[in-house]
Amino acid sequence: MLFKKFVLIAVAVGFMTGVTARAQDAGALLDLLVKKRLITDQEAEEVRSELTKDVATTSAGKLKLSSPITELELYGDMRVRYEVRTAEAGLPDTITPPGEHTQRDRQRYRLRLGLRGTLADDWFFGLRLETSSNSRSTNVTFGDESSGGPFSKGSDGINVGQAYLGYKGLRDFTFTAGRMPNPLVTTSMVWDADINPEGVAEQWKHTYSFSFGGGQTTTAAESKDGKNVSAAVVSEPHKITIDLFANLAQFVYDDSNPEDPIGPQPKGVPNTDAYMLAWQVGAKINFTKDIYFQLAPTIYNYTGNGDTFNVFFVGDPAFKRGTATITPNQTGINSLLVFDVPMEFGWKIGELPMRIFGDFAMNLQADDRATAAGHPDKGGDRYAYQIGLGIGKIKAKHDWQLQGFYQHVDQFALDPNLVDSDIFDSRVNMEGFAVQAGYAVSDAVIFNLTYAYGQQADRALGTGGVGDAFSLNPLRKYNIFQADLNVKF
Repeated sequence: MLFKKFVLIAVAVGFMTGVTARAQDAGALLDLLVKKRLITDQEAEEVRSELTKDVATTSAGKLKLSSPITELELYGDMRVRYEVRTAEAGLPDTITPPGEHTQRDRQRYRLRLGLRGTLADDWFFGLRLETSSNSRSTNVTFGDESSGGPFSKGSDGINVGQAYLGYKGLRDFTFTAGRMPNPLVTTSMVWDADINPEGVAEQWKHTYSFSFGGGQTTTAAESKDGKNVSAAVVSEPHKITIDLFANLAQFVYDDSNPEDPIGPQPKGVPNTDAYMLAWQVGAKINFTKDIYFQLAPTIYNYTGNGDTFNVFFVGDPAFKRGTATITPNQTGINSLLVFDVPMEFGWKIGELPMRIFGDFAMNLQADDRATAAGHPDKGGDRYAYQIGLGIGKIKAKHDWQLQGFYQHVDQFALDPNLVDSDIFDSRVNMEGFAVQAGYAVSDAVIFNLTYAYGQQADRALGTGGVGDAFSLNPLRKYNIFQADLNVKF
């Protein structure tokens, strides 16, 4: 009887001091105790009744969730940043004098607040609110409002960054629809990490395990009395796991309203809805718990052009025609069929994580894209590649990490609307390096430093794309320095 009372008190105290979500765990534990005949059904019901009363009086107990929600997580982060960018002009720009420098200093912040939840019958959902309406940046710049006086809030809006629904009811499959976290294995060379694409995605992943060697062997040994004896030695087999995966996506790139399958005259292309399709298969081979290799070949293709991207990409700088300034297109998605292969190899030296990462991409329709841009001799500018080394990994207080990489992107290799907005200012036809360092001041607070230098890769062409900080085209030389303090909760 004394033991039973002790068990009941321990269960009640343990779960009354927790959060509401622990009530489900308490119920499961009470059922187990009843099954083991440590307590009776009546005693279990009495504890459940007391738990319900006590939880209802707490602040957590006042939060009520609808019955279909089985789990709910609140998460987010807040970051403050100091940033300096510099740029230098050059040919083929005929408006800005070659060598002219410009600089942009910014103090910025971002806030992201989200909910993730699981629903009954294998459904799940996600919602995240964030500052800034820019798809490639959630930053807000201090004092950038042009009206409203000092400390105006004109640019301090809240936007829906993620809103998605998914299903995991089929073994190894995940289906997602809405504005979602990127479901693909990617790098910053091809995708800015802030982009949350809209559409639908289908994912499959299965783990295969293999064992090699091991078993029992017989060895000879000498006993204390000098006689030879045999001894059996059992060795563990070496185990390797392989995660095979396939990620398919159909993203709504640009909605056209109304659709025009012929295209605006006289120099337009059809402005039907634009879709970006992704076809990715890959594998992660875990040789040991510390050594792995991952490869994820991907094909990107586009259908339609929308009503925003229905002009052929050019990428050249603005120029004068008489008194008028002509600005060639920087965002067209015509003739893009991109083959991309992100990869990573990781291991440990002692307890120190190390990794080599990289990416290689090629536009299989670069000849057509270059010809449409007025540069039929530049079809060879179709390649992009990145190679880097990472040391350390931040998981807890006092952890640190350091990584550096070199990157080259040709003018007609990638979609200029997706590439990273920080490292090379959202541009293609750029090459250079970046170094990033991070340190965990606490479990929730991380301090980061970033420096990157880039330059115009092909000096006969502009640096295509819409700049994040500069309108100069080309960026003959480019530098960026960022200092971040990030709080996660």
